Amino acid sequence: MKFTLAAAVASALAIAATTTSAGVVISQTAVATSPTSVRTTPQTVMIEGRKQKIADAHRETITDLDAGVMYTLNPAMKNFVKTTIPPKGMMAAAMEHEGMGVGYQKAAATDKAAGYACQDYTGTAMTMNTRLEVTQCAASEAPGAREYVDFHKALADKLKGSPLEPKGEVPDGIPVKSKIAFIQVPLPLPRQFDPKVAAEYEANIAAANRNPPTTVTTVTKIEVKNLPADTFTVPKEYKEQQLQPAMRTIPGLPRPVMPPRAPSKAAPASGAPAPM
Repeated sequence: MKFTLAAAVASALAIAATTTSAGVVISQTAVATSPTSVRTTPQTVMIEGRKQKIADAHRETITDLDAGVMYTLNPAMKNFVKTTIPPKGMMAAAMEHEGMGVGYQKAAATDKAAGYACQDYTGTAMTMNTRLEVTQCAASEAPGAREYVDFHKALADKLKGSPLEPKGEVPDGIPVKSKIAFIQVPLPLPRQFDPKVAAEYEANIAAANRNPPTTVTTVTKIEVKNLPADTFTVPKEYKEQQLQPAMRTIPGLPRPVMPPRAPSKAAPASGAPAPM
């Protein structure tokens, strides 16, 4: 009897140790909708300790908090871009567009998605002239939720003091359902603009925001399991690329409604002296 009890205790401890060290794998689908298109993208999020990997058919992103780096991989071209944490410049703008730096607040509503009860959180962030309005429904009882939350709290600590620092709280759980709406914000116009032109510009912004681009992400499966040792490493055959110094647009960012051109001074009549 004593042997059986001891064996049972040892087995339970072994299982607990395995579960603690295991990673969490989240399968989800992101649906990006704009007035002219709908794009569906299956994604996988893998977290173990202080490392994360997000992968879809076209791109993989590895985040290593202990090393203080992020790798953006292009599997088709077998190359990658390395950036420090917190990211800067164009990489920071791209991360802002994807929701990094959003400060969340717990909302009143609760819901259920992927078979898990979840708590709503809302947040906003600015990227260029676009405001992100984000809702997440976080499941605190989902398997791997502690691993997921601990990683994102550690990431928030790494972002402190940078423009990407979250100004709210980290949602308590895995976001089993989330939505990002991209709301355009009109740029300020100089005083010399014709009021009718300025009003038309603001009306165009308002029209675009009546049906703004959105991305809805829904979890389909959550697993807790041991991950291969090379999950969070860049394959040896990949070549490092330097980020281009100029990038006019960020892929996926909605095309902004451009402000009208500033009125130009009339050219002098033929033969008339140019103004001094």
